[in-house]
Amino acid sequence: MSKPDFLDVAEGRIFWRFDAPVKVESESTSRPTLLFIHACVADHTLWDDQVAYCTAKGWGCLRYDLFGLGQSVPSESYLQEVPMPVVKHHEHTARVVEAFHTFSIETGQQRNTKVAVIGLSCGGAIAVGFVLSHPELVSGLVVCAGGLGGFDIGGTPNEDAMFKQLEEFMGKKDSENAAKMNVRIWGDGPAAKEGRADTSTRQKLYNWCKDIATREIAGKGGDSIPSEDLSDPPAAERLSQIKVKTMVALGRHDESSTIATMRYVAQHVQGAELKEFETAHMINLECPMEFNDWLGAFLGRLLQQFERE
Repeated sequence: MSKPDFLDVAEGRIFWRFDAPVKVESESTSRPTLLFIHACVADHTLWDDQVAYCTAKGWGCLRYDLFGLGQSVPSESYLQEVPMPVVKHHEHTARVVEAFHTFSIETGQQRNTKVAVIGLSCGGAIAVGFVLSHPELVSGLVVCAGGLGGFDIGGTPNEDAMFKQLEEFMGKKDSENAAKMNVRIWGDGPAAKEGRADTSTRQKLYNWCKDIATREIAGKGGDSIPSEDLSDPPAAERLSQIKVKTMVALGRHDESSTIATMRYVAQHVQGAELKEFETAHMINLECPMEFNDWLGAFLGRLLQQFERE
C-alpha cells in the first residue's frame, strides 16, 4: 500500500508519500519508519530501488519532494513576494513527519513515532539539520555524499571550471547543456572520464536536471528558491550532539569537497561508520544492490538495538 498526499505549507505545497511494508513482520508497526530525503538534482523517485528493497524487508518508507522540486510546488503568492522568503527544508521535513503521524493515527496504525533518516547530497545536509533540530524524532541517521553547514572547502581548479561553465549555461538559459554538465559533474564525477557512469544513471540524472533547470530558469524551482543558510548555526560545530547510530557514505569519484565533508562527518559523529563506494555522487543510483546490502545491514543492527531498548 502506498499513500501519496500533499501538505500545505506557507510557501506552497509539499508532496509526500508513504509506502507500507510489503512483507509485514510481527514487529513491523513498532519499527521506526524510514525517511528518505533526495538530492537537489533529483526528486523522491531517486529512492525507488531502496523503497522496494526496504518494504520487502518489513520497513515502512516515507519520502517527499523538496520544495521547488518534483511535485512540491510554490504558490503564485509566494513567487510574487520580493524578496521571496527563505525556505527551511528541515522544518518542512518535520511537517512531513507530523503529517505522517496524523495519517497513522487516523488509519488506526500504531507506529513508532521515530524515524531513521537517510539523505543523499543536499538531502544529507538536510538530514543532519533535522537530527540536530528534532533529535526526539530520530532513531538513526544515514548520510550519503552530503553537504554540511559550516564546513566549506574549495574544490580543485578542474571542478571550479566545471561549476563556472554550469553557471554560464544557466545564465544563457540553456537548460539542455546545463543538464548535461550536471550529469558530467554528479554522474561521472569531475575527475573521471566522461561517460564513466552507466547509461541508466546518466539518463535518469539528465531527466531530473533538465526539468530542474527549466524550472529554475522560469523562476519557479531549483536554486531560484532561496534556502536557509545551513551554516547559521553551523552544523559542523554541533556534530557531537548527534547521539543516534550513524552511517556515512562517499563515492570515490565524487567532487573533492563532498569527499572531505563525509570523512569529516564520520570522524566527528561519535560511533559513525564510513563506507566508500566506487561511484561518483549518486551512490544509490549507480550501485543499488551494493547500497541496499549496506543499508540493510545497518537497519538490521538498528532493529537489534531497538529491540534491546
